[in-house]
Amino acid sequence: MQKSIGIISLSKIASDGRVLRQIEYLSRQYDVVVIGYGEAPDYLLKSSNIHWHEIKLCKQPIFRSLQTVAARLLQIPFFPMTHEATRIAIESRCDAYHANNWDALPAAAIAARTHGSKLVMDIHESYDTWYWGLSKGIIRFVFQKFSSYVDSSTTVVQQIADQHQEFGLNPIVLRNIPEIPAEPITLKKTDGRKIRLISHGVASKERRTDLMIKTLALCDPQYELHLVFTNFKSAYVTGLRKLAEKITPGRVFFHPPYAPKEIVSNIMRFDVGIHPIAPTSYNNIIALPNKFFEFIAAGLAVCIGPSPSMAEIVKEYHCGVIAPSFEAADIAEMLNRTTAAQWDEMKQASLRASQELNADHEMKKLIDIYQYLFRQS
Repeated sequence: MQKSIGIISLSKIASDGRVLRQIEYLSRQYDVVVIGYGEAPDYLLKSSNIHWHEIKLCKQPIFRSLQTVAARLLQIPFFPMTHEATRIAIESRCDAYHANNWDALPAAAIAARTHGSKLVMDIHESYDTWYWGLSKGIIRFVFQKFSSYVDSSTTVVQQIADQHQEFGLNPIVLRNIPEIPAEPITLKKTDGRKIRLISHGVASKERRTDLMIKTLALCDPQYELHLVFTNFKSAYVTGLRKLAEKITPGRVFFHPPYAPKEIVSNIMRFDVGIHPIAPTSYNNIIALPNKFFEFIAAGLAVCIGPSPSMAEIVKEYHCGVIAPSFEAADIAEMLNRTTAAQWDEMKQASLRASQELNADHEMKKLIDIYQYLFRQS
């Protein structure tokens, strides 16, 4: 009989590329029960091995916001959403449970303990987050109470793996690497008269997203910037639009977000993926995000600041440029002295790198974890 895995994520799963990859790859070998917010993307509904359970958020915006915040700050079994996730998880009677981040751990641990099932935890980020100051004690309580039930764990970078050893965890690094398109990507030559920069994801003041617009204002006129934000209707993005029109009119273009599965195929028409994420928090300092690997998968050159995790890969594969600082003048100076021929060399390097840096290779680590755990059952 085929083994089953219950994946719990208190996030909007349809926009969470990491969780979507877990579901897709694990469902190729196991029955997967998904518990989280929102409806399943259409392409996942085609699999008879995926069973989706949506946890509803309140319809009223103000209560939905409070509910979301409370879900992350008050992760205890009797809180409504965690209670609902726990109930569904227990009723599903899975052979293993997969907790995405600390806030899903209580529900997954309780269900695993109830049925004597295996428990895997995926740690998406360091607990040095925007809510860390408010919820430090709660997060530590969750880890201290439930980490002893964890049979195996994963995380996105080695620094976070090291950080969680104090809780008796030794996470395997499972990077945020997407699938490469089925159709081979060929080199798209850079037109030196118009070099198109692209960045996508969440725009935020904490990440200093405005830095890219300030950089473009100092770039030579052949550069233009395309921004694809998941929160493109937010007040912050409205402010970015006004800034762009003020300091570099007609050169910054805003686009609505792409579905996670469609990002690589949409960004491959650009030239350079740019992501100078300001080191305003520990998570930002060590960042190794989806978008970085999506740039590479799409055959783009990469432009980053001196972020150590990303810089290590850029240096290894020679697929981009690394600014000496996170100052707009330094990033712009680096862009201005890079020729179209040099961008093409880096694009070619990204195409080569994508043969190693792809989900088929990376997700094998997760498959191996479950195969090992089920052999121990």
